Amino acid sequence: MKFRKIITFLIIVILLLLTTLIFTTSKYINEKYVIDEILYYLMNDIGGISEGIVKYWIGENVLPFIVIFLVIVTPLLVSYSTSKTFKIRIRKKKVQFTLFPRSNKFRITYSLFMLALSAVVGFFLLGIDEFLKRTFENSMFIEEHYVDGRKTMIQFPEAKRNLILIYLESMENALIDEKNGGGWPYKVIPELEILARDNINFSNTNQIGGAYPINNTVWTVAAMVATTSGLPLKIPIERNSYTSSENFLKGAYTLGDVLKKEGYNLKLMVGSDAQFGGRLNYFTNHGEYEIYDYNTAIQEGKMTKEDKVWWGFDDSHLFTWAKDEILELANEKEPFNFTILTVNTHFPDGYLEENAERLYDTQYENVYAHSSKQVDEFIRWLKRQDFYDNTTVVLIGDHLSMQDSAYYEGKLNPEFVRTIYNAFLNVPITPTKANYRLFTSLDMYPTILASIGVRIEGDRLGLGTNLFSNKRTLIEQYGLNYVDLELSKNSHFYNEVILDNDYFDLIKQRKKD
Repeated sequence: MKFRKIITFLIIVILLLLTTLIFTTSKYINEKYVIDEILYYLMNDIGGISEGIVKYWIGENVLPFIVIFLVIVTPLLVSYSTSKTFKIRIRKKKVQFTLFPRSNKFRITYSLFMLALSAVVGFFLLGIDEFLKRTFENSMFIEEHYVDGRKTMIQFPEAKRNLILIYLESMENALIDEKNGGGWPYKVIPELEILARDNINFSNTNQIGGAYPINNTVWTVAAMVATTSGLPLKIPIERNSYTSSENFLKGAYTLGDVLKKEGYNLKLMVGSDAQFGGRLNYFTNHGEYEIYDYNTAIQEGKMTKEDKVWWGFDDSHLFTWAKDEILELANEKEPFNFTILTVNTHFPDGYLEENAERLYDTQYENVYAHSSKQVDEFIRWLKRQDFYDNTTVVLIGDHLSMQDSAYYEGKLNPEFVRTIYNAFLNVPITPTKANYRLFTSLDMYPTILASIGVRIEGDRLGLGTNLFSNKRTLIEQYGLNYVDLELSKNSHFYNEVILDNDYFDLIKQRKKD
């Protein structure tokens, strides 16, 4: 009998702990992420994730977990100590009921009810209802507007230009001085302001501006895919592994594929484990990029596992080692594309290096300020190199910052529209119209190619539009909300063609039919 009570007690505790976990996790994800991103990482490899991020997640949720657990366990604690019987009269009949009865039947029933309630609340907090609705509603939008680069004339100049593509983690225009088009009341990233202002910056206003976030492009891996393929990174319905070497966007024709075909040497450098989120597979399958990441630095003896900080190694080491890699590529006879992804400005609060100045009240501002200086120093170094005259440099943020929205309260004007940073340096052509453009990360794909002097038939690739041209982007044609909604829906074309690379078989079958 005593053993049975112990088992019952343990079951109740497990049920309540699980209930608390669901409530806490659902609340946190609702405030920080979108369901598409969470499902993407749950379905795929998250090897290489920062230990600091994991500790932050745990730290952020310890107190809410304790509070929620105490709230839901209170009725059971009362039932163990006391119970109260009430009598009420209904239609001249006396009805008796006990509040918090002292019975295991009540405790088990209560625990199961709370678990069911947490599942329902979590279902709506996470937006699973909307996700499922979108997932099973097929959209023809991608199929109708997708431009396959394999079937499009892409003409390179006789003297092919090098391309240095720098992804700036979480770099948006909010921290630019509001006098120059940003949202901040004072200067935090003045060097990046100047780089955008004095070079080509595609803007949604007549000042410094940028790209609008759109569905399935708003986390790092998705942004890298969007800007190099013109495609969103959508969760496949019928696949268990999305980022495996065989399946990761196998049917897409990307920037790496184009450059590889034209004889470019390609290298990707990240200060973390390139395996995280499928970046390794994406860039090796599309262009056969040579990868330099945290593991490479260890293998080459430049650091040890004990030297790891943040996600791997900091941006000071990233830019220092990048110089060596670029000089090596520049000594080859072939043109090159060197792609870099910074990491210091990743949320929460970023990674503040020891040698960074402490100019502002918050760590995040100081991290951004230091990043701005690091990028500027790197650009100055590039300009001193012999190969620079024949090299285009593209600076783009991967997505908006994921820092708590409360961080921006009191600083940003409520009417300010947050957009993603971009600057194109040493470009051989002039845009028809750089200001008052409505565009997304998808439009970067053909625009990056155009920035190295490439001519594209129709000025469109993937779902992107060449911003150097006067051709309207998809969101200029249809509106941001409409395109955003369509990209959130399921696409049979995307699943069948982009994921499995059966494009030509599909076309043949349609012709037979």
